[in-house]
Amino acid sequence: MCAAVTLGAARGGAQAGGGVAWFGFGPVDTAYTMSIDTTLAVTGRWSMLLQSLPGATRATWMATQQIVDARAYRNTHVRIRAWLRGHRATWAALWIAVEGFSGTRPATLLSDSLVSPLQGTTSWRQASVVFAVDPHATCIRFGTMLHGTGAVWLDGISFETVGAAVPLTARAGRPEPLDGDGPDQPNCTGMLAQPTNLDFEQPPS
Repeated sequence: MCAAVTLGAARGGAQAGGGVAWFGFGPVDTAYTMSIDTTLAVTGRWSMLLQSLPGATRATWMATQQIVDARAYRNTHVRIRAWLRGHRATWAALWIAVEGFSGTRPATLLSDSLVSPLQGTTSWRQASVVFAVDPHATCIRFGTMLHGTGAVWLDGISFETVGAAVPLTARAGRPEPLDGDGPDQPNCTGMLAQPTNLDFEQPPS
């Protein structure tokens, strides 16, 4: 059984921001905060904490994310694994998205916001997702998502290509077009050449 976590203490041992290469987004981002927690980790010394603030409700949400250039992964299968821990979370999960183009129009080619969802207070548990990267993909986005109130920690991420024999756990549906019809993919702004700071040992500067 997981021992209760005092979020006030965790916040006191935290550094503002999600660390190098990580940032947050959501429609009501003033109702949440993300930080490097220096008191809890499953690997190394630190983890990333996303938690609600006064103003969050069951209808609000926020996500953390890293954006990686997908061109080196086109026509391959990628597996992302990560450790998550929850505290009084309405619900939280690992999420992924593959962004690219459908014809000439930017589109979300694959999206799964419910990878190993958790609710309430939990111990560390590993989430895993395997997906195919479309030949027209521009970037891969991944992170944690917190719906409602509570907190979720993220640590010990691995990002790797795997063979075709490894079963897919997320599959692409119909592309979801985005606004615009140009050479840029708006959801890929700020993408990195490769996955970075997956253990959160590089704090914000």
